[in-house]
Amino acid sequence: MHNLIKLTLAIAMLGSAALANAGYKEGEQAADRGDYATALQEWRPLADKGDAQAQFRMGLAYDEGQGVPADPAAAARWYRLAADQGHAGAQNNLAWAYSHGKGVPQSDAEALKWYEKAAVQGQVWAQYNLGVRYQYGRGVKQNYQEAARWYQLSAQQGHPLAMANLGMMLSNGDGVKKDYPLAATLFRLSAEQGTDIGQHNLALAYRNGRGIKQDFEQARNWYLKAAAQGYAPSEHNLGSMYEQGLGVQKDYATAMKWYRRAAQRGFALSWNAMGILYVRGAGVPENKVAACALFMHAANSGNTLSVKNLQHVQQDMKPAEIKRAQDLAAAMHRPGQALAALDAYLKAP
Repeated sequence: MHNLIKLTLAIAMLGSAALANAGYKEGEQAADRGDYATALQEWRPLADKGDAQAQFRMGLAYDEGQGVPADPAAAARWYRLAADQGHAGAQNNLAWAYSHGKGVPQSDAEALKWYEKAAVQGQVWAQYNLGVRYQYGRGVKQNYQEAARWYQLSAQQGHPLAMANLGMMLSNGDGVKKDYPLAATLFRLSAEQGTDIGQHNLALAYRNGRGIKQDFEQARNWYLKAAAQGYAPSEHNLGSMYEQGLGVQKDYATAMKWYRRAAQRGFALSWNAMGILYVRGAGVPENKVAACALFMHAANSGNTLSVKNLQHVQQDMKPAEIKRAQDLAAAMHRPGQALAALDAYLKAP
């Protein structure tokens, strides 16, 4: 009798769910056509009745401004309704909202809580995001072993960023035993999905011959793929390859081109590299004032190498030259004006 009641209730619940979801597919089809107004007309009644998937889609609509004006607070409310019912995607998105203070007060504790709820359900992005939090100690005590564990779970589901990050931990021995071949394999899997960091790390493995046969041409090709996506570290490393003549003919002008592209994105190491080329007069006319200003700008951007370079170049400069360099560095420090200020100085009579 007890089993029969259970069975009857199960049938009744399934019938109710089928009825409640009657308009969900119609909404999905409308969304696929880009008709979000119709999609929301189908989903809103279901969401109001407590359908978690419809609530999640309502959250996405308000999050991304699809069919309604973007409203982070409304998005978070819908996500919470679905998250409270155990919807893993909503839990991950609610965690992200708390992590960034988007529509809710910023709270690392709440972000961690919701990421964990989603991650234990196998939500791939939540697993990746937990890995990031444990790797860098964001809202939780830094723990490389936990980071690697969550990255591995996410990577096993094919998450390309988790693959790249786990590969780096394997390369460095952070929380796991060093394993260069496995790291290179993960970098390739990530790179082949088009992720810039995966492409960059695969290029680095080829350049250094770590876990894979050293091949400068392959390194350059993968750097180029990441650089095409605007990944500054790859742009910088391309500059380094041309400066050193690794797999390519040494070409200081091309090196400077790549350094400038990375520097334009705020990559401090490239400002330092540009300064070195101006000190040496490699591919550009020797100019210690420009070099000094570049080292100053790099140092202000957090590059420690440039501090020693700055001290070295100033030893051979007159006080008036140092003052000009300081003025140039101040002009370069204005937001978005670094290269423009440098070029204006270099073109001045």
